Amino acid sequence: MKRTIATLLIAIGMIAAIIILKNAYSCEIPIGSRGIKAAIDSGNLDLLFIGSSSFRSNIDMEMMDEAYQGKAFIIAYGGNQLVTSQIQYEEICTRSEHQYKQIVFELDPLMLTEDVDITDSRIIWDLSWNGKQKLWSKFQESNSADLSTTYEYFVTSGMDDLITYPITNPIYKARYYKGAKTGETPSSGRDYLESEPFDLSDKRTIDSQERALRELILQCQENNQSILFLETPHYHRLFEDPVYQKYRKAFCDILDEYEIPYILSDMVAFDPQNPDYFEDMGHMSTTGREEYTENLIQVLDQNETQE
Repeated sequence: MKRTIATLLIAIGMIAAIIILKNAYSCEIPIGSRGIKAAIDSGNLDLLFIGSSSFRSNIDMEMMDEAYQGKAFIIAYGGNQLVTSQIQYEEICTRSEHQYKQIVFELDPLMLTEDVDITDSRIIWDLSWNGKQKLWSKFQESNSADLSTTYEYFVTSGMDDLITYPITNPIYKARYYKGAKTGETPSSGRDYLESEPFDLSDKRTIDSQERALRELILQCQENNQSILFLETPHYHRLFEDPVYQKYRKAFCDILDEYEIPYILSDMVAFDPQNPDYFEDMGHMSTTGREEYTENLIQVLDQNETQE
């Protein structure tokens, strides 16, 4: 009986140690090529993109690397959360000594309507312990810190990456230039895109997300950090939805209030009605990503020339 109890206590102690080490040091183990540590390890950058899976799927980083001589990087584990974009920026400021000529944040109008939640657990892996605490405070402020979320946030999130790291990390690296896929991303076809259901009727502004956006802008201004917000294209059915347009205007109104520059999707030559360009409402096929990125680079270059 004593031996069983001792074995059980040792097992509990080992599990607790793994959880503590994961929370304290996971940020030192880079996730493929897209994480904060990998960005910092890349040195000074001309362009640093910070956003969600839409950035990951819609911006072709191979083309960006070629255009900017390897001085472009993307951190795309934000999970449609402005609160995480803010914390990611704080992490860059705290942990990096390098210079970022311009940081490009995602302008997705529906980010203003997202409940504060763990929409991509890899962001938690990527944060220092201090960053994890700051992000957790955002969950508490928005009343999202229930017992289930607490357990996922501090215990289970990233545990699969920790266990499978030697196998999964090379896969993550291979996906860096494939829009989060290991191969080419085909279009889902017109029939699917024209019938894919979505409902924005219950959307409302989440105070925590709007507050995070304003705080992010003020932090960048205080740091004299050049920033730009970028809206990547959505399939026309979503883009033309009145609710989407309502929050698009609300997002832009906030940026205008602080005189922050932005590039909207219709400022870049691209056809959002072409089903060949999309996998779903907000994520592009390989063909769409390449077409959009080629034209985006031209707009980015024009903006730099004007400045």
